[in-house]
Amino acid sequence: MVDFEIYGGKRGYLEHIRARLLCALGVYGTARAMDWSVVSRLVFVCRGNICRSPYGGLRASSLGVRAVSFGLDAAEGAPANPVASRNALLRGVDLSAHCSARLETDRLSDGDLVLVFEPAQLAEVRRRLGDRTAVGLLGVWARPRRPHIQDPYGRSDRYFQQCFAVIDASIDALMGDMARAGAPAIMGERAGARSPSGRDGNSCDQAIG
Repeated sequence: MVDFEIYGGKRGYLEHIRARLLCALGVYGTARAMDWSVVSRLVFVCRGNICRSPYGGLRASSLGVRAVSFGLDAAEGAPANPVASRNALLRGVDLSAHCSARLETDRLSDGDLVLVFEPAQLAEVRRRLGDRTAVGLLGVWARPRRPHIQDPYGRSDRYFQQCFAVIDASIDALMGDMARAGAPAIMGERAGARSPSGRDGNSCDQAIG
């Protein structure tokens, strides 16, 4: 019997199966093929910028990568979801200073790689940005691949931990590609030397950009 909760519920499981099938057919091939030599920052984007994307941004930042996060429909200045904050802290990531921000073209720069969590978000961001900015699907770096990482908002602590574990695995694999290519987004040789509450994420006391 399928354990739906590890996919974020029945809907998350169905989206997972659909996305895995399309991934196997090569539909998301361009969502991983990047020119790492020009990637100078990772931009994590989800829907509300209160769960998945702030966690991804601060996790990447803690590993020595320039990173920030936004939401497609985010309210400006909202804190991280309390359940997300509690579960992130169990994994060594402090979201207490996070402030949400909406994805706007003037907040992006040359060399940004936008990373989304769902195929629907991939299509939406590509429509908004066109060919101006590289866009990737974070979960295609995971093993096994998880092209659809369901929103954990309103779900159990168990799924929050599963969701964050998939994000961690995806970022680790993505960083391997970046390191081999010498991507400028990697800030220095001491990967992991930064605090998981590092200043590269969205913070209420800094400008978002």
